[in-house]
Amino acid sequence: MHSVLIAVPTLGVRPLTSLLGELSRQAAEVGPQYAAEIVLLDNSADGIVRLDDSADGFVDGSEAAAAHGAHYRRVTRRGYSQVRNAALDMAAEYDVLIFIDDDEVPLGGWLQAHLQGAERYGADVVLGPVRAVVPPGSPRWLAGGSTLRCEDFPSDGPMGRGVVPLTNNTLVRMATVQKIELRFEEDFDLFGGEDVVFFSKMAAAGARIVTIGAARVIEFQDPDRLTLKGLMRREYRFGVGTVSVERALQKKWGYLIVRRSAKMARGVARIIGGVTVFRPSTAALGVKDVAFAWGWCTTLFGYLSDPGMRSRLRA
Repeated sequence: MHSVLIAVPTLGVRPLTSLLGELSRQAAEVGPQYAAEIVLLDNSADGIVRLDDSADGFVDGSEAAAAHGAHYRRVTRRGYSQVRNAALDMAAEYDVLIFIDDDEVPLGGWLQAHLQGAERYGADVVLGPVRAVVPPGSPRWLAGGSTLRCEDFPSDGPMGRGVVPLTNNTLVRMATVQKIELRFEEDFDLFGGEDVVFFSKMAAAGARIVTIGAARVIEFQDPDRLTLKGLMRREYRFGVGTVSVERALQKKWGYLIVRRSAKMARGVARIIGGVTVFRPSTAALGVKDVAFAWGWCTTLFGYLSDPGMRSRLRA
């Protein structure tokens, strides 16, 4: 394992300087043992991306990439799977591909940890933890970001039960992807979930998936995520998308209905408990549970009310 491509998908609205600068620094750090390169996958509407928060912060995507020694690819068709598959195409001649989102910045040693973890465990996929950070003075219910996301792995090694592989901080071995002949499915372009299906199929094909705690990134928040309304909207959308994911993975609907009902009940209990003892973060977790379960249930029942959809669910 020698050649590495780090893929940064972007819609062009989040500042990229800190992320691209840190990736460039870490890519230089791992040389000459690893030949690490970066590609900016521009899925913006007009090819203009944001470098920083200044008034002059918007530039042509190719300029942003060149300023940090990165490759540039314009992905004109909008959608989650479009940029993921563009990354697979770009990485066809590389040994490994690493995905990182444009709202994240890796901590020191991130790239080295990914690469050494892959070699140590002979891994086909390496997952790193993601921790959300919020600005000072944010609402108490955000609990410093842990309400939104606080992933951690108790130990390095094979993927633990309940860990869901995503593309926000993940290394994949390209030889394995090419052997299985996997692509990200375009049905998930609108709501996401393409990464869950992709990595679930890799696991089903026997891919070795490990978690490495030192491959850590921090996730910065868009303003909408810092509001209760934004939290509800996001979780509802996750619930909607999860129905399509579970359908693609041929999950058992009876079992899932019981689980989602339990999640709804847990959410209501959390809201009541959090309000009663004035623990805003607990109540917010309850809101997340309820919004997700509501999005999931309404979407599933929409499928079931349509005879054509019912036949598709059975397929």
